[in-house]
Amino acid sequence: MQTPTTDNHWLKAANWQEVLEDPDSLPADIRSYLETQNQTTDQWLGGETSRQWIIDELKATIRDRDDSVPIWEGEFQYRQRFVEGAEHPDFLRQHHTQGEQLLLCGDERASNHPYYDIGAADHSPNHQLFAVTEDRQGSERYTLTIFNAGSNQPLEPALVDCRGDFEWSTDSSKILYTRLDEHQRPSTVWCHLIGTNQSDDQLVFQLDHPGCFIGLGQTSSEAWITIDVHDHQTNQTFLLPASLDDLTLIKVTDWIEGLEYEVEHVEPYLIIRGNQHHEDFALFRAPIPTLTQPSNPDQWHTLWVPTQGHLFSDFEILKHHWIIEYSEEGCGRYFIAEPDPETFKIRQTLALESSIHDAHLDPLPGFERDTIRMRISTPAIPPEVREIDLRTGESVQLKVSIPPNGHTESNYIVQRHYGISGDGQKIPMTIVHHRDVTPSAHSPVLLTGYGAYGMSLTPGFSASRRTLLTRGVIHVTAHVRGGMENGYQWYRSGRMANKDRSFDDFIGVAETLIRDGWTSAGNIVLHGGSAGGLLVGTTVMRRPELFKGVIADVPFVDVLETMLDADLPLTPPEWPEWGNPIESADAKRRLAHFSPTLMVEQRPYPCIVATAGLTDPRVTYWEPARWIHRLQSIAEGGPFLLYTELNAGHGGPSGRYAGLDDIARIYQAVMQLFALPKEAPYAL
Repeated sequence: MQTPTTDNHWLKAANWQEVLEDPDSLPADIRSYLETQNQTTDQWLGGETSRQWIIDELKATIRDRDDSVPIWEGEFQYRQRFVEGAEHPDFLRQHHTQGEQLLLCGDERASNHPYYDIGAADHSPNHQLFAVTEDRQGSERYTLTIFNAGSNQPLEPALVDCRGDFEWSTDSSKILYTRLDEHQRPSTVWCHLIGTNQSDDQLVFQLDHPGCFIGLGQTSSEAWITIDVHDHQTNQTFLLPASLDDLTLIKVTDWIEGLEYEVEHVEPYLIIRGNQHHEDFALFRAPIPTLTQPSNPDQWHTLWVPTQGHLFSDFEILKHHWIIEYSEEGCGRYFIAEPDPETFKIRQTLALESSIHDAHLDPLPGFERDTIRMRISTPAIPPEVREIDLRTGESVQLKVSIPPNGHTESNYIVQRHYGISGDGQKIPMTIVHHRDVTPSAHSPVLLTGYGAYGMSLTPGFSASRRTLLTRGVIHVTAHVRGGMENGYQWYRSGRMANKDRSFDDFIGVAETLIRDGWTSAGNIVLHGGSAGGLLVGTTVMRRPELFKGVIADVPFVDVLETMLDADLPLTPPEWPEWGNPIESADAKRRLAHFSPTLMVEQRPYPCIVATAGLTDPRVTYWEPARWIHRLQSIAEGGPFLLYTELNAGHGGPSGRYAGLDDIARIYQAVMQLFALPKEAPYAL
């Protein structure tokens, strides 16, 4: 094993690309180092068996047998289920005159694989075939397998090197899918004719820039399949007839820097949610482009613009109803509009009981349907699925996911509070605590945040979080700049040259909590993952005296080194978000300024626990490893601990029960740092 020094570049395996596909290929010296770190972390936590009671408590929040709300399509009703003890779902259907039929058994497909994840699963339009994408390494490189519906034997050899999504042709004879290149990036789109070899597939689209992603979709009208090429600030959409008989792409627009949009279809128009002249997005109407004439955004007709500060976040265009979602401080609001592409008219607002919630629309088939399904929860109220009649606005509750170990929503207090950042900006916070807890300077606070990519942290229910809430922890989510909780400007003012504001906001929230009597310095533990790991990592490097500890899940902490390595899967696509230090000295200076690995000094820091996934293609395992290695080498305080999942990627272990050990380890660290009791003093 390597002798610890401040030189930690050896932690990146020379064969790292091979490791993503085959974890057993990790060089022995690096494996030995990571395993030793795992043992040290488990010893500090009290040993592997010491958290079994936490795992048992978390298991008690899961419905051992669980069924999704069925969806009718044609003559079949489709649903998913978890049977008792199952890690992965089953997919089933039932004909209206026949018995139920098993389409896919998740646990059977996962058998003998340490990791297993389903990317997408869907039946063909004629209901005769069923397709699924599966990842068995955690590297997000999927295989696509096609079955005769009801058979567990593949119809043909699986398609390899796939991204997780796909689209069927309307006649069910073809499937459109994306392939990954040797750098783990989506690079090409192919059309596969069922029953033929993958080598005979027809190339439909080839990406000419390593800095973009590809996504596949279909308009609600089912007339067009969409190929969306995008980075974090711009996208371009192409159309294909859904029959896939003609594979000639129709450009919706040219690539226009800064233009973002998504399209739906109502003959003879495209209905577009886009940011042309409206950074919080607006609803537009445009003629369908032709092969020779893409659409010009300057000629789009504006139908609706949200109120300033509200983000137009989603829409659903049906034949008889249009549904608009806009968000306010990260929480969705909805209304129904008349299906008129000539004159926009709001028909009815959908009233929601709470202003602090997580709500979204579940996808349903059928362009001519008169219903939508909404999934909604609050930090105090478990998720429910509602079916809403778009003709009347009336709502019917289809399912409520109450934890099996019980739940009393009145036991929890949810409120909005505001922190003050260094520039005076008010930063929204979502605060959740047990009603029997009186906040004081002695209160333990778990502070979380994200603040990147325009992603908003929506305040929804977590059954597992109650393990901490019933032991007196106050849970605080800071909606810092870099997300879109307050519209696009909230994102714009927390990225690139303004990135420091995300960290200033997070520090300002911590200081506000202390100043307003919610807690005191040294009684706050930070928790964040991925880009949220960067947020908590940079924050603790700058203001370590404020915090009791930090838990950073797969944290993006070696920012500069990663952005300098153009061979890594996500580096070129990330340059528009963070800057390109290869070409820009200013970007290099900025990234070094908030790269936690480079910020480590010979000074005291609180306890820091970082996790990693060996096959993670997003935040490679050596990023948190290098950070912790440097902390162990030169910093004071601590301890500084690393735990690497050796058979998992960015999302941790797969399976609804297997992943509980990951959560339990985090909660065990929080409990140890705050010296929380094993027996919860407060009722669920």
